Amino acid sequence: MDNGSTDGTLALLCDFARGHGSRDVKVLEEPRRGAAAARNAGFQAAKCDVIAFIDSDCAPEPAWLSYLVEPFSDPRVGAVAGRVVAAPAASTTELFSALYTLQLPDRPTRSTEWTPWEGGYVTANFAIRRSLLMELNGIDEASVGGTAAGSDYELCARIYAFGADIAYVPEARVAHHHRITLRGLVRQAFDYGESHAYLISRKLTRGLWVNLPTHSLSWKGCPTHAWLDLASADKKVLAVMVLAVLYGPALLLLIPYSVWLVFITRRRAVRSGSTVSLTGGIALAGLLLLKSFAMTVGRWWGSVKYGALCL
Repeated sequence: MDNGSTDGTLALLCDFARGHGSRDVKVLEEPRRGAAAARNAGFQAAKCDVIAFIDSDCAPEPAWLSYLVEPFSDPRVGAVAGRVVAAPAASTTELFSALYTLQLPDRPTRSTEWTPWEGGYVTANFAIRRSLLMELNGIDEASVGGTAAGSDYELCARIYAFGADIAYVPEARVAHHHRITLRGLVRQAFDYGESHAYLISRKLTRGLWVNLPTHSLSWKGCPTHAWLDLASADKKVLAVMVLAVLYGPALLLLIPYSVWLVFITRRRAVRSGSTVSLTGGIALAGLLLLKSFAMTVGRWWGSVKYGALCL
C-alpha cells in the first residue's frame, strides 16, 4: 500500500512487483492519508484467510510469517502479534527511540482484555483473521486522525470485546527503524499521548489507573475513567518546580535528578549493547524529558478533545 509517498517509494514497489510476478505481488495506492485508511484498503484487496500487517519501516526475519500464523490453529485466537525490535541505531535520536519505544517482552503470552497497561499491540507486526476484521468493520479511521497511534490499540480492544484472544509470539520478529528526527520523535509522542485519552474515553467504561514512581495502582471499580501517569520524567521536574514555589532552595533538587537521568539512560544503553559517552548520556536524558513532556501535552489535549481524564 502506497499512502501518498513522494520519495520514489511507489516506483521501487512497482519495480519489485514486476520482478516477482510469480509471487502475486500487488501494489495499491490509497489517497486518503493515514495508516488506518491504508491498512483498510489493503486488507479489503487481500483474499487469504489471514491478513498480516507490516510497516514500511520494518524488516521481517526469514521465519516471520511462519511464527506469526502458527497460533491460528487455536480457534480462540483472533489475532497474533509479533515482537518489534530496534534496527541498529545510526544516531542518538534513533538510539533513544530504540531504548524507550515498543519495549515488548521476550516471552509469549495470551491477552484477553485491553487496559492502559496491557493488551495493546501495534499493527507494524500483526496478523488477524480476515473474517474477524470484516466483522469488526476494519480499522477505526477516526481514532486520532486515523494514525497508527490510536487505531492499533483500539482494534485490539474491539477484538477482545468480540470475544477473541490475541496471542503474542516474540519469535515473529521484525526490525523497526525508529524516528531519526526530533520533530518526528516529538510528534509521535504527542500523538500517542492524545491516543491514550481517546482510548480511555472510548474503550473504558470506568476505572482509575495511576502510575507512581515506585509502583502502579488500578481500581477497575472506580466510577470514573482516568489514567494518571505521575512517574514520567517531566512530572517529577514539575513536582520539584511546584515545591520550589513553596520553598525556593528545593529547586536545587533538579541537579541530582538530572544526574540520575543521565545515569539511568546511559545504563539502559549499555545494557542494550551500546557504548554511550557522557555527552551522549546527557543527550539521551534530554530526549527522555522532551518525549515525556510531549506525551503529557498530547494527553492534556486529548483529555479536552475527548472528555477524558488522562494526564
